[in-house]
Amino acid sequence: MDKVYLGYFTLAIFIAVCIDLQDSWPEGTLPGFLKQIKQQYIADSNDPLLTGALGGPSQTAWFDSLVFQKFLFQLPALFLIVGGILQGWRPTYIWILAYCVSSAATTIPCVYTILVIPNADTATTIGTLALSSAQKRFLLYNYLPFFAFPLIAAVDSGLQLAEDVKFAVTARKALEEKAQ
Repeated sequence: MDKVYLGYFTLAIFIAVCIDLQDSWPEGTLPGFLKQIKQQYIADSNDPLLTGALGGPSQTAWFDSLVFQKFLFQLPALFLIVGGILQGWRPTYIWILAYCVSSAATTIPCVYTILVIPNADTATTIGTLALSSAQKRFLLYNYLPFFAFPLIAAVDSGLQLAEDVKFAVTARKALEEKAQ
């Protein structure tokens, strides 16, 4: 499972640095091909979370706070996780659990927002933000794996940590009994 984790968390670093946090790069330092990747994604998806289509700062403050959380906590955690997996450091599962709970929780409002945006195929109000069925599917195909995988990994790492604690408690009891 560690190889799967390593692949996922390495991909998550790439996406965080090159797509999600792209606006945080100093002016002129972002390679052109990375700008093109994000521009193509937006052209294909019409992602309202990345285009600012939800409105001004008061309507997107919640999303901006999630991006800040990604920068402040999730990105450093990803580097710790990848390094820990590469070194075979067992306590990495604590970081995996913390990151995965955070990641799954921050993806829920994004998925919900996509789901509640009116469908452009049936929308009748002109000027209302709407997405076509194809755009919603594309967005959900891109967002749902970043909810589902962390949720599964959180359960897996939580179970592994529970086994570690059980083992440590049993070992401690055995040592205490032996010392008496």
